[in-house]
Amino acid sequence: MRSPGAPVRRPLATLVAVLATVALAGCAEQEPGSAEPAAAVPSTAPPTTAAPTPAPAPPAAEQPKTALPHVQRTQRPYVRDKEVWQKAQPAHLQNLKNPLAERRWGVYQGDLEQTWRAYESAGGETKRLLGKIALRPKSLWMGDWSGSPDQIGSVVREYVENASGGNPKVLVQLAIFRMNPWEHAVCGGRAPSGGAQDEYRRWIANAARALGRQHAAIILQPDLPFWWCSNRAVTSSLIKYAVKTFSAQPHTSVYLDAGAADWSSTPQVGAPRASQAADLLMANGIEDARGFALNATHYVGTEESVAYGADLVRILRERGVKGVHFVVDTAQNGNGMMWPEVEAQGARVNDNARVCGSTSDRRGCVTLGIPPTSRVGDERWGLSKETSREAKKYVDGFLWFARPWLFMQANWRGHDRALAMAGSTSWFAP
Repeated sequence: MRSPGAPVRRPLATLVAVLATVALAGCAEQEPGSAEPAAAVPSTAPPTTAAPTPAPAPPAAEQPKTALPHVQRTQRPYVRDKEVWQKAQPAHLQNLKNPLAERRWGVYQGDLEQTWRAYESAGGETKRLLGKIALRPKSLWMGDWSGSPDQIGSVVREYVENASGGNPKVLVQLAIFRMNPWEHAVCGGRAPSGGAQDEYRRWIANAARALGRQHAAIILQPDLPFWWCSNRAVTSSLIKYAVKTFSAQPHTSVYLDAGAADWSSTPQVGAPRASQAADLLMANGIEDARGFALNATHYVGTEESVAYGADLVRILRERGVKGVHFVVDTAQNGNGMMWPEVEAQGARVNDNARVCGSTSDRRGCVTLGIPPTSRVGDERWGLSKETSREAKKYVDGFLWFARPWLFMQANWRGHDRALAMAGSTSWFAP
């Protein structure tokens, strides 16, 4: 088929080039298929549609110049009615080396995750609502409460086995919160003792070793902006060690916490600045990580988070750190808001935001956001065209590594908070 207005006759080479261009344009959001099989849907999960028949191989004109004549690249479309825990999602063309794409994300189903226990024992409408959280991939937080340096290896291995089903290609997620003391306890320059520093390194080494060849995403040290008021030299030496140790595993991607678009330092001085967050990352080993993480404990909207993260990537590039990507937590930004807008619930601190009462209640309250995905450029997320372009290029995934269904984002006090959050989100159920 010729373009409108084009002459009927063309040189053969020109015609082949035109056909190749059209074919490539038609595959603009398709990537090579993964050998990773679809997940078995838990027996209690809602039924899903069957996977479509794989798309046929593209014409020879689409083959890269280095491909052998007899090698065919199979292409498959992004299946929008399958979530990432059910079916691997192809990478965006702008981020083909995305380590979180082309594989399923594991869902942990054990005693370390309170919403799963509540989901299993529930029924009817309660079960359906809890499924919005329990059925989705999340990052399990691990710290000194998870076990001693000698115990943590077995804890990590058991978690990985459960979440992955024993398949090393399935992505598992962890938030490593091992610094002790941390947060406000370190302000004033307090640092762990020499013995505590040695214990930290042994814990990190054993946890990393337990990951082995498993594909894993690590959110390293949520609330890292507390570095600003800590003994920076000691804190940085430990964080850098953790970045290098986890990154040394063959399939582990480390995302160093960078605060949020409304939080770049502690104490906050003036408006949050991406340049200040870059200072934080540069001091703590970003050059050895896959990238950084935003929004671990804040509620900033996805649009604002992606724009802020893209600015931070550009600043890091200017400072000589290239190829940086990032992830954004969307577990608690279904009603995106900045820190001063938050209405606290119970404990009068913003870590415990009031849960939205309905899909129309949106004043200072928290609810679930975009479901976990590596297809960050999907038009369903409602991002502007510019932000969507930046997301496809720089964002490896929208992850759930915050825990807004817990009291103070840390403690389980029954399923009431989780139910309210699931009932007030505008996003679809799994």
